[in-house]
Amino acid sequence: MPTAKQEACPELWEENRRLRCLVELGKVLADPRQSLEGKLDQCVGALAGLVQAEGCSLMLLEDDRLTVRAANHPELVGLATPLCEPSIATQVAASGRAVYCREVEASDLAGVRRERGLRNYRTGSLISLPLRAEDKVVGVLNLADKAGEPHFCREDLATAQGVAREISRLVHFSALHARLEKAHRELSEAQRAKDDLLHMIVHDMKAPIAGVKEVLGFLEDPAGLASGEREQYLAAARSDLEMLWRRISNFLDLKRMDAGQYPLNLMDLNLAALARESAARLAPLARFYGVALETRAEAEPWVSADEDLLERLITNLLLNALKHSSPEQGGGGRVGLRVGADHGRASLRVADSGPGVEPSLGPHLFQRFVTGKGTAGSTGLGLYFCRRAAALLGGEVGYANQDGGAVFHLLLPQAERA
Repeated sequence: MPTAKQEACPELWEENRRLRCLVELGKVLADPRQSLEGKLDQCVGALAGLVQAEGCSLMLLEDDRLTVRAANHPELVGLATPLCEPSIATQVAASGRAVYCREVEASDLAGVRRERGLRNYRTGSLISLPLRAEDKVVGVLNLADKAGEPHFCREDLATAQGVAREISRLVHFSALHARLEKAHRELSEAQRAKDDLLHMIVHDMKAPIAGVKEVLGFLEDPAGLASGEREQYLAAARSDLEMLWRRISNFLDLKRMDAGQYPLNLMDLNLAALARESAARLAPLARFYGVALETRAEAEPWVSADEDLLERLITNLLLNALKHSSPEQGGGGRVGLRVGADHGRASLRVADSGPGVEPSLGPHLFQRFVTGKGTAGSTGLGLYFCRRAAALLGGEVGYANQDGGAVFHLLLPQAERA
C-alpha cells in the first residue's frame, strides 16, 4: 500500500526512488573489490528497480551464442541462445541496433518473442540494447514488462541506454584486464621456460665437459695406465665430446628451423652408404657402451637431401639407440641398423634393445623437451630435432615398440636417378 508521503507527492517520491537506485548503481560500478559476475548481478537488480522492469537479463556473447550471465530471475542464468536461432536478442546482437517496443504483439517482433515459452511477456513492452566495446557487440541487455504500467516510456529507454554504456565499459575493461593478466602469465611462463632451458643446456654441457676433463687427467700419466685403458678413456672422451657437439648443433639448428632460415644444400645421396659411414663413426662409442652395432642394407636407395642434416639425423637416432641399449642402463647390448626401399620411399630403421617407449609418452615423444624415464641429462631435443629435420627433407620419423626394445624409422622420398 502507498504511504501517506507517496500519496501526498507521488512525483517527488518516484524521483527520490530513482535517485536512490542510481546511487546504488554507481556504487556497484565503482566498487573495485567485486568480481565482474558480482557487479553484473547487482547491476541487473539495480536497473530492474530503476525502471521498474519485472524482467531484466544481461547476455554476453560467447563464441557462437548469447549466454545469460545475470538476471533478476535466477532460473534464466546460464541459458544460452545460439546466434543462428531467431530471437529478439540475437537480432539485436547481429544488427547492433537497439529495440524499443511498447507492445510486442502489435509489432513485427511478435514472431520472434522469447523462445520455448520460458516466460511470457505480461505487458508486451520490452527494451533490448546492444552492449558495445571497441565498436563490437559483446552482449545484449534485456528489459521486459513495466511493473504497474502498460509499457516502458522514453525516459526508461534513455536510462537503460546510459546503464548499458556503463556495463559495456565494465565488460570491456574486465576483458582487457583478463587479457593483460593472461599475457602477463604467458610472459612469466615463457621467461621461466627460457631460464629452465638455459639451466638445462648449461647443465647438459657441464656433464660431458667434466667427463673430458677427468679423462685428460687420467691420460696425463700414460705410464700408470693398464693395457687397453688408454683406448677406453679416449673412447669415453670421444663419447662425451660427440654428445656435447650434437646437442649444441641441434639446439642452434632448431633455432634456424623455427625461424625458417635453415640453409638446405640438397644433393643426391646414397642412404645406405651414409648410414654405413655414420655407424662406422660411432663404432668406438658402441664398444664403449658395450653394444654390438649391426648394419645391413636390403637396398641402396638414393635420396635428395642435405648431407650434413641427414647424417646428424641418422646419428641422433643411433646415439639414442646406443644409450638405451647399453647393458649399464639395463639394455640388451644390441642395436640393428637396416636400410631398405619400398613404394618409392627410402627407409632407415634403428632397432634398439632398450626398455621401449613408455606408452604415456607415445603421442608426445617427438615434441620439444619430452624425455622418458632413465634419460637423466637429456634435454628432450634430440628426437624433436629428428622430426623437424625429417620434415625439412620431405620425410617423417616414427617409432614402434617391439619385444625387447623399440624400432625408430626414417622415411624419405626416393630420388629419381637417370
